[in-house]
Amino acid sequence: MRVVITDCSWEDDSIERKILEEGGAQVTRAQCKTPLEVTAVAKDADALLVGWAPITKDVIGSLSRCRLLMRYGTGCDNIDVDTATRAGIAVAINANYCLEEVATHALALLLACHRQLGRLQDAVRNGGWDPLEVLLPFPPLSHQTVGILGFGRIGRHLAGMVQPLMKQVLVHDPLFAGSRGADSPVQFVSFGRLLRESDYLSIHVPLTPDTHHLLNRETIGQMKKGAYLINCARGPIVDEGGLIESLRTNHLAGAALDVFSQEPLPTDHPLRSFPGVIITPHAAWYSTQADYLLRANPARNILRFFRGESIPLLNRPVTEEPTE
Repeated sequence: MRVVITDCSWEDDSIERKILEEGGAQVTRAQCKTPLEVTAVAKDADALLVGWAPITKDVIGSLSRCRLLMRYGTGCDNIDVDTATRAGIAVAINANYCLEEVATHALALLLACHRQLGRLQDAVRNGGWDPLEVLLPFPPLSHQTVGILGFGRIGRHLAGMVQPLMKQVLVHDPLFAGSRGADSPVQFVSFGRLLRESDYLSIHVPLTPDTHHLLNRETIGQMKKGAYLINCARGPIVDEGGLIESLRTNHLAGAALDVFSQEPLPTDHPLRSFPGVIITPHAAWYSTQADYLLRANPARNILRFFRGESIPLLNRPVTEEPTE
């Protein structure tokens, strides 16, 4: 079995390589950035372990032996899943490696927004000391409402942590029926109500064609005046132009963002200029354990897949043509 690591952002691949090689795999590592680079190194691979390399329709069409596309991370927006399905190739993500970490980071950003730490820090760095000169008026956290957009594993984890702190937890999940998670102490509401009533709106949906720019000028304009937008999911879910406009007109009080449409965020990007905006560098996933599982889980899943064991898949590959 030949496994190609198409790309990863760390120099030491010893964790995943050791697991794979001890399982009998031959491992090749590359640092592909374009479809042509993937095709050149992976056309005869049995499995690809993918970071951010583009696995396009043309790439998939060039794979003569591949049976599994395994992502390091939790998203799959760089993989053409529909084409892989039609080609009989399974697609899997590293679904469980950083649930607590991302939910905790979102909670930390929510609390930082509530206490307006960005404004306070900006004032102190510029020589100020009187908090009442910079703070916007705000009530206690226990009088406020958090909205969670997406009630998957991370959204549910965040709901459990934040529920004791808030007046109410509102949830909208565009991918599932309102009964999902009905045993949780949350209230399922429409997207419109989530926007109108949330003092803090935390995004936890995957990036899909339906969620791309789901938070745009129109929907951000429907958010409660003085609210905060928190994004630890995927950058393109938020139309940054619409967010910037809302911040400039003081419709939103601020935002806390870990992900962006372009990363690293350019040094001259307008979002860097707002004291009410807290920015972290795509760090929500990290802990020492998550860093290990980021590498170990995908390697183990590749071996399980080729041993015929069940692993969580995003698709059901088409392996043969239907008969008439």
